[in-house]
Amino acid sequence: MQTTERTLISYLFFFLFLGAVGYLFFVKLLPVTIILAVSYIIEEMLHPMVMILNRKKIPFFISSLVVVLVSFTVFGLLFVWIIPLVFHQISIFQSNIPDIVNEVFGFLNSTYKKFSAYFGNIPQGKELLDASVNHLRIWASGLALSSFGGIITGVGEILSMILLPFLVLLMLLYRDTYQSFFKEFIVQIFGEKYYKVFQDIGSMVFEYLKGILIVIVIIGIVISSGLYLMKINFSLLIGIFSGISFVVPYVGSVVSIAVAVMVSYLQYHSLGVSLEVFIFYAIVHFIGGNILIPLLFSRQLRVDPLSTLIAILIAGGLFGVWGIIAAVPLFGVIIILYRNLLVLLK
Repeated sequence: MQTTERTLISYLFFFLFLGAVGYLFFVKLLPVTIILAVSYIIEEMLHPMVMILNRKKIPFFISSLVVVLVSFTVFGLLFVWIIPLVFHQISIFQSNIPDIVNEVFGFLNSTYKKFSAYFGNIPQGKELLDASVNHLRIWASGLALSSFGGIITGVGEILSMILLPFLVLLMLLYRDTYQSFFKEFIVQIFGEKYYKVFQDIGSMVFEYLKGILIVIVIIGIVISSGLYLMKINFSLLIGIFSGISFVVPYVGSVVSIAVAVMVSYLQYHSLGVSLEVFIFYAIVHFIGGNILIPLLFSRQLRVDPLSTLIAILIAGGLFGVWGIIAAVPLFGVIIILYRNLLVLLK
C-alpha cells in the first residue's frame, strides 16, 4: 500500500511538473515555443538526409550545412514567390468587402422574398435579416482593419523566422547532446519509467505536427490548384485557408467548404458551379481524411469521432482558437498519461 501511495505521489508530482512546463512554454513563451517547435520538426525531417551524406564519408558538419542551405534556399524561393501573391489577394479581398456584403445582402433578401411568397410576410424575419446584414457590415469593416494589422504582425513574425536555419543547423549538430541531457535530466528526477512517458508524448506530438504540416501543404496545393483551374477568385487565399482549417477535424472541413461554395456562388451566381466546387471539396476531404491522415498519423492519435468533437469543444471553450487547433494532440497526451498511470500504479 505504501509503495502504491509513493508511486501515486511521484506520478502526481510528475503531472504537476508537466503542467508547469506546459504553462510556461505554451502560455508565457508561446512565440518562442512555436519557433523552437518548427525548428525541431524541420531538424527531425532533415536528419535522415544528413545521415545519408554522412555515410558517404562527408563530415557531419558539412553534411548538415549543405542540407540546411539547400532546404532553406528552396523554401526561400517558394516563400518569395507565394507571399506577394497572398498579399495581393488579401488587398483585392479587402477592396471587394463592400461588394461582397452587398451580394450577400441581395442573396439573403431574395431568399427572404421567396420564403415570404410561400409562407407569408413575417415582420420579425425582416428585422432579423436587417440586423444580420448590419452585423455583417460591422464585421467586414473590422476584418479589413484586423487583416491589415495581421499583415504587419505577420511581417514581424517573418523576421523572427530568420532564426530558423541557424536553430535547425545547431539542433542537427548538437542533436545527440541535448537528447542525452534531456534523458539524464528526466531519469535523475523521476526515474527511467517516467522517461518512457516523455518519449511516448514526444513521439506522439512530433508525429502529429509532422503529419499536420504535410497535410496542410498537400491540401493547400490541391485546393488552390483546383480552384484556380475552375477560375474561382482568391484561389490561393482559399487554398491556404482550407489547408490550415483541415487541422481542425470535422469543423474545419465544414467551414472551408462553406467559404469556397459561398465565394463561387457570389462570383458566378450559378448553383452548378457551386455544386462543382462542393463535389471537388468533398472528394479532396474524403481522400485526405480516409487515406492521407491514416498514412501520416501515428496509431496513438486514432480516436473515435465523438471523443474528438468533445475534446475540440472543451479545448475551444477553455483556450479559444489555439485550443481548437491543439485539441487532438492534447487529447493524445491525456490518453498516454492515463495509460501509463494505470501501469505505474499496479
